[in-house]
Amino acid sequence: MIKVENLHKKFEENIVLEDLNLFVKEGETEVVIGRSGIGKSVFLKCLVRLIEPDNGKIFIDDKHVLDLKLKELNNLRKQIGFLFQGSALYDSMSVEENLSFPLKKHTELSDGEIRDRTIEMLEMVGLVDALKKMPAELSGGMKKRIGLARSLILYPKIMLYDEPTTGLDPVTSKEITRLIIKMQERFKMTSIVVTHDMICTMSVADNIVMLEQRHFIFSGTADELMNSKDKFIINFLSTHLER
Repeated sequence: MIKVENLHKKFEENIVLEDLNLFVKEGETEVVIGRSGIGKSVFLKCLVRLIEPDNGKIFIDDKHVLDLKLKELNNLRKQIGFLFQGSALYDSMSVEENLSFPLKKHTELSDGEIRDRTIEMLEMVGLVDALKKMPAELSGGMKKRIGLARSLILYPKIMLYDEPTTGLDPVTSKEITRLIIKMQERFKMTSIVVTHDMICTMSVADNIVMLEQRHFIFSGTADELMNSKDKFIINFLSTHLER
């Protein structure tokens, strides 16, 4: 479903990503781990050209993303849900308006069908009572859950999660992790999760890659990661599993 070949990105003279290769099978969840600020979010945004890569190839659902014209790219993006690190809700819109906006923009659904879909998604994340609330009235965890509901409202084939548990307390982080698993089980999506939360990683990953110094230095299962003899990986795990 997703194939990345020799992806390269730099900002001025600072090389962030170099010759990255990744293959994600349909219906599986790939987790990209690594230290904060190492380029994980840049990698995720390159996949859908929110950031333009400098070189390489990206194939999503057999389409070469970097060759797509804007209209074709936007059509592809409709099939991709993206949960941003800051949830990216529109502050001037209520929760209901935030969720219904993509449906009004990209579908032919009636007002009644849009409301039904909105309620359905809020029920899935346990926040029907927040329908009329404004983003300023929501906690950080609630914003994440609303952001997740909105990213799923078009029933995407692919989900991209950018640090879904960052800034949340441990209890709320576990709630978001359980929601990711629940959504995966229901919609059978192909997913990429960018995080340094190892509890989330171990819970959701079919496969894990670690980004360090511009390269993927590990690719494998959770068990293979835990049994790695690499000193950097051992130190990373010891630091992040303690949190």
